[in-house]
Amino acid sequence: MRRRLTALVLLAAAAGAGGYLALSGGEGHNPRHGSPPVRAQGGLEVALQDDPVFIRDAYYDRERAYADARRLGVSWLRINVYWHSVLGPAARRRRAPARPRYDWGSYDRAILAAHAHGVRVELTLTGPAPRWATAGAPGGVDRPDAGAFAGFARAAASHFRGRVRRYSIWNEPNYATFLSPQSVAPAVYRRLFEAGSSAIRALDPGAQVLIGETAPNGVRGKVIAPLEFLRRVACATPAYRPARRCAPLRADGYAHHPYQFLAPPERSRTGVDNVAIGSLDRLPAALDRLAAAGLLSTPGGDPLPVYLTEFGYFRRGGRVLPPAVRAAYLRRAFALAARDYPRVRQMLQYLLVSPPIDYPGGHFDTSIVSRSGKPTRSFEALAAWTAAQRRFGRIAPPAP
Repeated sequence: MRRRLTALVLLAAAAGAGGYLALSGGEGHNPRHGSPPVRAQGGLEVALQDDPVFIRDAYYDRERAYADARRLGVSWLRINVYWHSVLGPAARRRRAPARPRYDWGSYDRAILAAHAHGVRVELTLTGPAPRWATAGAPGGVDRPDAGAFAGFARAAASHFRGRVRRYSIWNEPNYATFLSPQSVAPAVYRRLFEAGSSAIRALDPGAQVLIGETAPNGVRGKVIAPLEFLRRVACATPAYRPARRCAPLRADGYAHHPYQFLAPPERSRTGVDNVAIGSLDRLPAALDRLAAAGLLSTPGGDPLPVYLTEFGYFRRGGRVLPPAVRAAYLRRAFALAARDYPRVRQMLQYLLVSPPIDYPGGHFDTSIVSRSGKPTRSFEALAAWTAAQRRFGRIAPPAP
């Protein structure tokens, strides 16, 4: 969760490396490499994210990573698409280019590989924003322009149409590192979501669009507690009533990162607006109240389902648990998510492979496999749990 912006920008630049590539058929769908449609499936979606591995083969063979993912029962892969990165040098201009050109090459290759292994892909469209689309402060997270973001979302939906059927808008917008200043971040995020969601739906009406991607805990001056942030985005009072006249928001699900690094996963987190894995029930309850108030719901008017799109326990650093405890906690956390299916649709292990400590973002190591390919006890515990759940049909299968 707490990845420094400098590391994020470097990761974004690496993710966007490659030539300006369009698949045959231009920005549209190549039917030879189409993604299966998203249908209601029985069982929790087990998901995975490790962008350096699955996009770039940075320090681990991607085919070997898919073999690991298969043992874990993974059916979905989350990938972050960094707005600044896919624009290349044009992102540094003071004025917007008349017709922005986006470099989707590394993402095209990653999606093609995922589909070859029966894994569906969900994309998080996120900052840093290009210089010309922000309020002026360096870093690309200061009040990004919603109209410019809509253009980015429209280009992504056009290019990936038929191959990607699920998007989410921005990464951890309640965290100042990713969206600032905090005083206006909920209002800015609302505009980004409305603009991005509308653009995606106009180009690909069948695609799902998730709202949120929130960090779990409020930290004064750094992170707005997720339920407070959610209420402010939805124009709700602390009692979940309309705070002012706002158009209702429509989304296909709420994405959240319920990290709980040291406490047992069953322990409820203090702070009534925080939502870690042990206090997960707070999030569906809040979504129920917002739907009842007519402020945020699915297109059909129902309360939003929940997608837990980042989770893990540290393998190194100051918040490391003993290996046996870490393995037990990870297995129990996934079991908690599965217990709440179908309201909780997905649980995602963030990072598969241990990054080099000097790699951008390498200090945030929640991996479960070494770079030599040795599984940790956490990997074995999760693989055993998913194998047992598959036998009872409680885990969503990979795409055929």
